[in-house]
Amino acid sequence: MAHDRFIGVLECIMGRQILGHKPVGGGDIAASYLLQTAQGPVFAKMLRGSGAYDILTAEAEGLAALKKAGAISVPALYHCEKTDFGAALLMEYIPGGAGSDASQETLGRSLALLHQSTHDAFGWSRNNYIGSLPQNNPRELNWASFFTLHRLKFQFDLALSSNYIEAREVPTVGHMVHKISSLLPEVRPALLHGDLWGGNYLISADHTPYLIDPSVYYGHSEVDLAMTRLFGGFSSRFYDAYFEVSPAQPGIEDRMALYQLYYLLVHLNIFGPSYLAAVSETANSVFGGY
Repeated sequence: MAHDRFIGVLECIMGRQILGHKPVGGGDIAASYLLQTAQGPVFAKMLRGSGAYDILTAEAEGLAALKKAGAISVPALYHCEKTDFGAALLMEYIPGGAGSDASQETLGRSLALLHQSTHDAFGWSRNNYIGSLPQNNPRELNWASFFTLHRLKFQFDLALSSNYIEAREVPTVGHMVHKISSLLPEVRPALLHGDLWGGNYLISADHTPYLIDPSVYYGHSEVDLAMTRLFGGFSSRFYDAYFEVSPAQPGIEDRMALYQLYYLLVHLNIFGPSYLAAVSETANSVFGGY
């Protein structure tokens, strides 16, 4: 996009003059910018393509749901608009600060409190996205069935269609439901961030944790914990604080690989065969003998 057109589109959306801008680090599917205006800095996420507006709208709705829960901070939302190149999401810019034991403890406690927001069914009011991939969220009462059909099977089917795996490598639906059911305690639907790796939280200059880039739905709280452990970025203080508010349920360690399998499949389907070995090893550890 030409510079003048880029600036003009964002100024039109915001109703503010942009005095300066620079790219900032962000996710894998969108371009992100820090915009300087007379009213203060603004964070802009720009996404191309015909599906861009739906993806960013889903993100905005997820952030709004996290904010409504009142357990943890999220950036204020300004605008989510269609553009002639795709869509733009504009929100509060959060200046970063140094992490600390205290901020990790606050993040852990806040996540546990977020997970106390519940619903009478698993799923969400709309389908959304995990990265660039669809994430289907029909309302269901059975967690083992929901996670099998709408998380694992959906991603296994994508991997099959891309020839990353063979049909013999995919557990049957019946086997997955039976195995998952055998691992579960009583599960209450909890409001999840849904994609909580180390790049999807911020620590502000005043040490306040903020969540960003959610893929929200109501599911088992341990799904978020499994993702925090997959790629790192969370200290022991985070987990200690979380479990002080929400004590660990028996068998939690046996479920970590199960829930990480979903995210490994997502990475396989987005980034390709470099994740195949991890998917195969994890699937065998959870569903071995299928």
